[in-house]
Amino acid sequence: MSDIIKTWPAFMPRRKVMAIFQSKFALFYFTLGKGKPGRAIEHLWFTHRGEILGRFAVREIVCNVGQLPKLRSLEDRESEWQIKRDRWVAICPSPFARTPGAETVYHDSFRGFRYFDFHAYSQTMEARIAI
Repeated sequence: MSDIIKTWPAFMPRRKVMAIFQSKFALFYFTLGKGKPGRAIEHLWFTHRGEILGRFAVREIVCNVGQLPKLRSLEDRESEWQIKRDRWVAICPSPFARTPGAETVYHDSFRGFRYFDFHAYSQTMEARIAI
């Protein structure tokens, strides 16, 4: 099993990101893109503004062929962001697990997703320096 890491958009304040991640939705749906991951995925990690926030467990990864529900906002309205057809999606149940340990672990922003090993990465020099 592998993990992947994605970047959450920087325009959103950290407080709002954590409110979303810690809300009591039964399931979260995160778009991975047009390509199916080539490995079985166990966790989906998120970085925001250069800091790794934590992870969700991945229940399954599916291709959206119109079967997924419409996304809802925190205010329980239909979201303006909807998952496009033919995109691969990680379906993750609550809860969101914060990054382990007392130290902050840093990671640059990027597009798409990358395979990721938190324990190996957290021992690198890049993980210790905010760029």
